[in-house]
Amino acid sequence: MEPTQVSITIKTAVIAFLMLVHIQFAAFLIGAWGLAVTAEFLGMLNLGHPHFDRFARSLARTTVIMYSSGAVLAISFLVVISLLFPVFWYTIMRITFWPLVMEGITFALTILYLFPWYYTWDLLSGFKPVHLSLGLAILVVAELQQGMIDVQAAYMLTSVPPGDLLRVFLNPGALPLDAHRLIGDLSFAGFVIAGYAAVRALRAQDQERRAYYDWMGNLGLLAGLGFLFLQPAVGLSFVEEIRANSPGAFDAMMRGRLSWMFIMLAGLFSLLFCLSVYYMLLQAGKSRHQGQRTLAAMLWVAVASSLLLIQPSTIGPSQRLLWINWVNPIGAMQPYKYIAFGGLTLAAMVALLYYTGIVKRGIYWGRMDMGGRRAQWVLATLAILTSVTMLTMGYVRENSRAPYLMYYRFRIEEPQQYPSPPGTPTPGTSLPSEQSGGGRGRGAAEGSAGR
Repeated sequence: MEPTQVSITIKTAVIAFLMLVHIQFAAFLIGAWGLAVTAEFLGMLNLGHPHFDRFARSLARTTVIMYSSGAVLAISFLVVISLLFPVFWYTIMRITFWPLVMEGITFALTILYLFPWYYTWDLLSGFKPVHLSLGLAILVVAELQQGMIDVQAAYMLTSVPPGDLLRVFLNPGALPLDAHRLIGDLSFAGFVIAGYAAVRALRAQDQERRAYYDWMGNLGLLAGLGFLFLQPAVGLSFVEEIRANSPGAFDAMMRGRLSWMFIMLAGLFSLLFCLSVYYMLLQAGKSRHQGQRTLAAMLWVAVASSLLLIQPSTIGPSQRLLWINWVNPIGAMQPYKYIAFGGLTLAAMVALLYYTGIVKRGIYWGRMDMGGRRAQWVLATLAILTSVTMLTMGYVRENSRAPYLMYYRFRIEEPQQYPSPPGTPTPGTSLPSEQSGGGRGRGAAEGSAGR
């Protein structure tokens, strides 16, 4: 099968658009199911707040509406990638056949559990544990579905010999990537919900609706930030697997052509921390609780840690392009980046604890005069930043392995961009480019893994 005769720029642009849009749907859905199930459980415990069950049900309705759109994008991606990169897709399909079979099974199970969970909300109102079990089932099968996709995504970056099925399932990047994405899903959904609630609170006319959306914004912020501070540790474990198994991709991210984007990613990540703590400080601004001073101190810790985190290791576009290495004395990963990550994590943890205490001790959610409209605009900004951060992270990860579609095993389909050395064929032999796997996307894996 020959690839569609389309320029590599158009191919990659189409694939990137479909996948990056789809991943936003998928991340929100998994995170939203986790938050909805948790909210329904808290409502079942009758903790004294009437909004939990209302929030869980409205979130379930949103996921039912969104699921079909995300599924259409996923199917469109499969069709398009099989047309634009047929040889590669055939190869990766054969290597990760059983993970993809399991992904299809969990896709069907997700549909099987999702619609009964939402449409039996009233019918099973007297049997909350039964209804809650449906929500838990959705969460489990959806995470398994994501895990099988992550096996394939990680394999393209940290590939192993394809003959051992267990090693394919447990390739070096699979588990760290899945943990990174699961925590990111919950954080992403929290920030998006907070941003939506902020917009609705700003537009609400009556006090009751304003109070509910202000409560929802606080809940989303606590979930978003609560899972965000786990990301540095999980993300570093994934980066370490890339460094150990795909050194060229690691070098491209940290010191090469994508290093400036990695610095930008660190800046976006830092903004999420700083603005989250700033929102809590605004909301607690009219409280006389002593925790307000602690929140202000944590904001300064987060800002200082952010400035340290975004320092480049060298002054210039990349270390490879500099004819003189202008080394930044505070830009090294060890110990400065670890200190910065530690500072951001500490600030987030302490701020969350104190803010929860402030809320329980006397701030009533729903009073717009607490943080004012500025606090709501901060929440809306956080939702946008979280989406941009996810897009940037996906772009850096997927482009770090270029010029390979499968790192060091399958080159991208564009021989004029990555030419192989010319050769003169003789009877009974092949061109050197064919022997080395450099021609028209037929990489080393096509000979070894594709057979």
